Amino acid sequence: MIRRTHLIAFMASLVFAVAASAGQLDDARAQGWLGERPDGYIGLVDPNAPASAKALMDDVNAKRRALYAQRAAAAGVRIADYQTIAAQEIYDSLRSGVFVMSPAGDWAPKP
Repeated sequence: MIRRTHLIAFMASLVFAVAASAGQLDDARAQGWLGERPDGYIGLVDPNAPASAKALMDDVNAKRRALYAQRAAAAGVRIADYQTIAAQEIYDSLRSGVFVMSPAGDWAPKP
């Protein structure tokens, strides 16, 4: 079980890890190019998004992957379990209108 202290530390680390690209990520989300997947990673909503959006997605996902592995090991849980919790925390922090992927793989704006 992941303790709340681990989750708070995770969220602080996630913010720090992607802070440099946070503005860019917000912009790419606002353009409808990128969205949040249910596994805790960024996904490509619009296949016609510019290369810079795809590169940003790859960069943020690499940082998240490393952070998930580190935090899961520290908490003594599987990475997949940590990703599920992280995905929910990220979802909860998103503003309305940001694209999110359903478990079935469909994209829709967050209500």
